[in-house]
Amino acid sequence: MNRRAFALSLAFAAAPLTRVLAHEGHDHKLLGTLAEVAADKIVVKAVKDGKLSTVALVATTKITRAKKALAVTDLKVGDRVVVNIGAGKAPLTAKAIEVGPAPTTR
Repeated sequence: MNRRAFALSLAFAAAPLTRVLAHEGHDHKLLGTLAEVAADKIVVKAVKDGKLSTVALVATTKITRAKKALAVTDLKVGDRVVVNIGAGKAPLTAKAIEVGPAPTTR
């Protein structure tokens, strides 16, 4: 086997390993609407399947709307949210919450 053929076979053998490693450690996002809001947790109704997920809020959770900081007290049931839940493993903890635009009033 010549060097070029060996290098190609080595590259193809390592390709699946590279793909697996590329996906580890990324943050998961939960998209939905707020079904419940409390000082220490939120419950999100997922857009995709309607499943309810309880997500803990911690002191480091960042809450924003259009890049402006919000407090937990600014969250309302029915708000559309994207919640960064880190690794996505139970118990779910919010790293960040991006609140969708406020509905327009007519």
